Amino acid sequence: MHFDCVSCFLRQAIRTGRLLGCPDECLWEIVRGCGGVLAGVNEGFCPPQNAVALYDMIGEKTGREDPFSEIKRQSTRQVLALYPELKKRIKAEADPIEAAIRFSACGNVIDYGVSAEFDLLKEVDAALRSPFSKWDYPLFLKRLENSEWILFIGDNCGEAVFDRLLIERLGKPVKFAVRGGPIINDVTMQDAVESGLDKVSEIVSTGCRAPGVVINECSSRFRELFYTAPLVISKGQGNFETLNNEDREIFFIFKIKCEVVAGFLGSALNSMFFGTVPLQVE
Repeated sequence: MHFDCVSCFLRQAIRTGRLLGCPDECLWEIVRGCGGVLAGVNEGFCPPQNAVALYDMIGEKTGREDPFSEIKRQSTRQVLALYPELKKRIKAEADPIEAAIRFSACGNVIDYGVSAEFDLLKEVDAALRSPFSKWDYPLFLKRLENSEWILFIGDNCGEAVFDRLLIERLGKPVKFAVRGGPIINDVTMQDAVESGLDKVSEIVSTGCRAPGVVINECSSRFRELFYTAPLVISKGQGNFETLNNEDREIFFIFKIKCEVVAGFLGSALNSMFFGTVPLQVE
């Protein structure tokens, strides 16, 4: 946690309430509830760990166990409508795997925990020419060639359809990991099936409800997959925030959406990231 995360949590809470069409009375209840969450925040946790209490509070105040359920379905339908054209465009590129990675990265814009406003078609149009703050593509191809299977950790609904396009190009068996329960617009088992990921991968649950992957809160099965996978691909900033200190190589794909992460990586805000981070040395 960083001090800037505090104001971000409050903005997220208000934005979520407005996105759900809450009246002012309910918005004030959410604001007061956010104060309670922040009073109990654990500064030793990463933001996605603390976010569980925030979104549980929002669910309680709005009376919705999964406040983003309809928004998730809309996001999935929106990208599925683009799926045939996106698949055609990837196939037409000189390097379809590179194009699929770029499209997968641009899909990371679908994040209601950060912003409810984005132009998906504009992001797709820019995907093939956008510079990345990090681009470990040659290393990735080397690892891909030598991997019998891949663990692909998903992030958001809608974005998961972009991930499906990438998985189709990898040419290796894939296990696609989803959240252990509803949180923001992150992809769950049901959402992954609705995105068609069951057609291209084996869907597995992390067992963790955080909008990230907190390893010590994950199921024993997922932890075994995580540490034994020949190649791990991790989508989204929340997954990066929870996994960047893990003692194994991970290829992160995400859009840098906040100043704290941008400063940590020495990269520009809103730039795309594809690659590994140095392993932590004890």
